[in-house]
Amino acid sequence: MSSIRLLDLALVVIGVAWIASLVTIFGHGVAMALHERRSAPLMERGRMALAGVAVQPRVDRADEAFLRALPLRLQIRLFTELAPSIGGAQRRHLSALAREVGLVEGAERLCKSRKWWKRLRGIRLLTALGGGEDVVPPLFRDPHPAVRAEAAEWAGQNPTPGVIRRLILLLEYPEAVGSWVLRDSLIRIGPPAIDPLAAYLETHGGEQAEAALEVATGLADPRFAAAAERLCGDADPVCRARAVALAGAIGGDALVRRAVGLLDDAEPSVRAAAAAALGRLGHWPAAARLARMLRDPAWVVRSQSALAMRRLGSPGQLLLRRALDDRDRFAADIARQVLDMPETTTERDQWR
Repeated sequence: MSSIRLLDLALVVIGVAWIASLVTIFGHGVAMALHERRSAPLMERGRMALAGVAVQPRVDRADEAFLRALPLRLQIRLFTELAPSIGGAQRRHLSALAREVGLVEGAERLCKSRKWWKRLRGIRLLTALGGGEDVVPPLFRDPHPAVRAEAAEWAGQNPTPGVIRRLILLLEYPEAVGSWVLRDSLIRIGPPAIDPLAAYLETHGGEQAEAALEVATGLADPRFAAAAERLCGDADPVCRARAVALAGAIGGDALVRRAVGLLDDAEPSVRAAAAAALGRLGHWPAAARLARMLRDPAWVVRSQSALAMRRLGSPGQLLLRRALDDRDRFAADIARQVLDMPETTTERDQWR
């Protein structure tokens, strides 16, 4: 076969594929338009039925029967349209109605689907409408990362003791869900997560405690003090750095002494975290130590020390100005950079 005939054949194949793609796209658009036209009266009737939730705990029996008879796809559209715009008692009424018309049951069936995008859709529905206590927790270990992340998001709104315990154990494997998703869910849970997280931190250390320490810092409760003091002496430098950050969030004499001691740590990241913690606590007696750390060979230590001195207010600012004439050019440079930074609103409020 000549090269010309091969080229002609390739062009024909490309043309057929292009036409088939256009037919598929056009056909899908026509099908969607027809579906929208057929479902428009049902959607309008459904919106009117759901409007009753805004003014009374229950809708009419006729409306409830109508909503129950709708296809699952239309039920999902109606309830997810309304759910984000209401809260409090109205949201609870909507959740109860979703359970009565079978939507929660349908969402739980989606969570058991073999297709990941259906499981994801089911969890999102349950996050918006409630339910799923039995089907969602096993999805914390779903093969698809989007499903695992959505399950963690659901957990933030359904903080039973069992769910909190599962989330905390997942902190040992942040790559399974995403550390920020777990951290955000546990911080949103708030006080109910403190006791189990403190118990976890008292018995774990090293890499297993790193993500949990970040969550504890976000919650900043004195019940983490014992764990923070112990983990400030952990062999893992990342763990020590996060433990001293937690100490800076909690405060207290024992934790301040731990933070001061870690200013001499062998790891730059730990020294920097200790300096930041003391600045956050406003521990001005450490100002002279922080001033000497402006000559540290690690830039992160110099910068965090200078920022901590700035947070100390007048004592720290005075030493920073003296550092402008320091023989160590790195110390003078970082002092100048921090002094030249514009004041934040918080700082202005603190110094007034």
